[in-house]
Amino acid sequence: MIELDAPLTVEQVTDHIATVTYDRPEAMNAYNESLLRGTVEAFERLDDREAVRAIVLTGAGDAFCAGVDLDDMPLTPEMDFAEYEAGLGLFQAVVRTLRSIDTPVIAAVNGYALGAGCDTALACDFRLTSDEGVIGETFIDVGFVPGDGGAYLLPRLIGEARAKELIFTGRKLVGEEIVEWDLALEQVPADDLLDAAIEFAEQLAGRPPIALGQSKQLVNESFDVDLEQALSDATRAQRICSQTHDHAEAVEAFAEDRDPEFEGR
Repeated sequence: MIELDAPLTVEQVTDHIATVTYDRPEAMNAYNESLLRGTVEAFERLDDREAVRAIVLTGAGDAFCAGVDLDDMPLTPEMDFAEYEAGLGLFQAVVRTLRSIDTPVIAAVNGYALGAGCDTALACDFRLTSDEGVIGETFIDVGFVPGDGGAYLLPRLIGEARAKELIFTGRKLVGEEIVEWDLALEQVPADDLLDAAIEFAEQLAGRPPIALGQSKQLVNESFDVDLEQALSDATRAQRICSQTHDHAEAVEAFAEDRDPEFEGR
């Protein structure tokens, strides 16, 4: 579907669902520069495709993404600050892209999602985990902080105290624990994980895409603006939606007692 010079695969698995699979199983899908740049490009290009209404992100083999590849890192302590900032910016660009695109993204956490891989999963709109899924903010184990957005995202998902517990201790959550900590919608058997994620993606794909994208942005910014700004942004988004074909179709379908057929326009 999309050919990229990066260790990941992109497939259109249904009319409106695409999958992105990190494909460095020998390195537990750990990030190197090629994978970081390819991830951003893949999601930006998928977001531009009207036919794609939801995306599932997962990893090949036994890991989702085990963080940074220590043998192929795009940043080192010896760099000057500008170079270091640019190197870390490659990781931050993944989180920024996942949060900023309108298309909803579901992380299918099939194995280790550690460090930067954990932050990638947190930046997705939803997470499903298998019984083999492992999530951990493990930066503290190597004397680091969550440099990819984890310290921003995690408190918004589970609250400040619980986020500090995971970040300060490096504790890893496994399988059902991930659900219990409200970091995944559900746990499913490993063999069923991708199908379950695609099935949930199909639910999202059946909703009006413009309204879905506007809703995503309103929720994502909700912790960072005051009420007046949030109401102003909601007015703008509602006005946009009110002028779409999908809104008119929904009203017409309701009047005719039938299911609406949304076209994303």
